[in-house]
Amino acid sequence: MKTAPTFDHIALTVPDLNRLVERLTGDFGMVAEVRSDQFALLTDPTSGLKLELGRSGDDQVHFRHLGFHTDDVEKAHQALVGAGMDVGQAPHRRDFARMFTSFLKEPGGLEIQLVSYE
Repeated sequence: MKTAPTFDHIALTVPDLNRLVERLTGDFGMVAEVRSDQFALLTDPTSGLKLELGRSGDDQVHFRHLGFHTDDVEKAHQALVGAGMDVGQAPHRRDFARMFTSFLKEPGGLEIQLVSYE
């Protein structure tokens, strides 16, 4: 892999999505880039950090994955599998998010998403 994927986002599920979005946009200056009843993508305008937030099925916050951007998801995916990562989901298109993506897992369960946006 010539160019390593670059950090893109942290994904969490949260029990009260509306409240957290209001808190992070109102009190912390984050910007809602995408918003629905079940999902929000927030960006910090200063650092560029992105949070991908979904609703959790209980009253706890859950870490989902770390997201990394790459220009070539398939090539990066294969390189990381070759370096010992396990396949979570093979490279595929997600039309609703206008992205090409895949998921990999590290031993111990840490999930990594590779993403290329349109």
